[in-house]
Amino acid sequence: MINRLAGLTWLVLFATVFRTTASAQVKDTLTLTLPQAEQQFLQKNISLLTQRYSIDSAKAGVITARLYDNPQVTFENVLYNHTTRKWFDLSYQGQNSLQAEQLLKLAGKRNKAVKLAQSGIKLSEYQFYDLMRTLRFSLHDNFYDLYYKQQSLETFASQIAFLQTVVTAFTAQQAKGNIAPKEVVRIKSMLYDLQHDHLSLQEDIQQTQSDLALLIRVPPGTVIRPVLPEGAGEKPLALSYSYQSLLDTARENRYDLKIAQETVNYNHLNLRLQKSMAVPDLQVGFSYDKQGNFERNYNGLNVSMPLPFFNRNQGNIKTARAALESSKLQLEGQEDELAHEVMNSYQLALQTEKLLNEFDPGFENEYTTMMNEVEKNFRLHNIGLLEFIDLYDAYRNNVLKMNALKYDRLHALESLNFSTGTPVFHP
Repeated sequence: MINRLAGLTWLVLFATVFRTTASAQVKDTLTLTLPQAEQQFLQKNISLLTQRYSIDSAKAGVITARLYDNPQVTFENVLYNHTTRKWFDLSYQGQNSLQAEQLLKLAGKRNKAVKLAQSGIKLSEYQFYDLMRTLRFSLHDNFYDLYYKQQSLETFASQIAFLQTVVTAFTAQQAKGNIAPKEVVRIKSMLYDLQHDHLSLQEDIQQTQSDLALLIRVPPGTVIRPVLPEGAGEKPLALSYSYQSLLDTARENRYDLKIAQETVNYNHLNLRLQKSMAVPDLQVGFSYDKQGNFERNYNGLNVSMPLPFFNRNQGNIKTARAALESSKLQLEGQEDELAHEVMNSYQLALQTEKLLNEFDPGFENEYTTMMNEVEKNFRLHNIGLLEFIDLYDAYRNNVLKMNALKYDRLHALESLNFSTGTPVFHP
């Protein structure tokens, strides 16, 4: 009896652990629209949050540049007075001196350093927005890619489920001698091909889903189900814009171009600062000497300045001038690259839009209805196996290509948004 109770206890414990483990392995499903994904991306993305601290660091540089140099104070007292035979003699007979000095920067060095640091803030802010542009493009692209891949996966799943029932029925009929073995082999071969393609698509979906999950920071293993609004990407959009208007928009909104422009300004300010560094600074001080000078309680004013005979900051000036010229060339290259990017993305959007507009909007529904009839007639043996396989392959290829074309259209529009630096198109 005790052994039976112990065995029952272990069985209950095993069942509980199994249910707990099984429930833990159930993947959560996150259904979200693109605006919801973008909101989560802006709030949680690690790269964006990290880049914000770079802006704070640059602002701290302005605070540093605005600070004045600290005054320097020197006090000297006699260590041992042989006359009074006292250590650290602070009496009337003792000797001590005091010096106070302040460095005064000339040629506007402080103001030039402040302007240089303020330019650094702009560079950090532009880098933040350019990073946001790049990551937002990845977010949108992965979102659309995942959506249409999941649509294709559903097509595979429905076809595999249907063919599995066909294989079961054919196998049963073969056992009765009603169907030739070669027909069972053909239908099984088609099923295995579908399952292999289904597995490959699942691997692609897993990678795309992982990339999207990293951007919006959801736990590993979460199944993301993108949702697109009705008719997304079906309106003709690219044809309503000209290349010149898109190029003007890009020149106004592309932050990598603003980075190149501000880099020229930064190097120009740095060159001015380095030239001002060639002017020596002035050291002003006050000195007091109790009895070590020509008179007791001596007071003096100190003024010192290095003579710029040898070091006139020649090396740093030359380096700053070279950096300025280099940044000007990089700006020209960035402008050329921007123009080509806008043209390429514009042409791609026009081509995909033109191709998609050539398709009959009702073609997909008609094709799906026809395939339902094909499956029905195949069950009724009104269609032969070879004809069914040909039609089934054609239908699957059509669905996959249409999903790929719809994704390519949205990808092209997002590429235009990326190249112009602003959401011109709202699929």
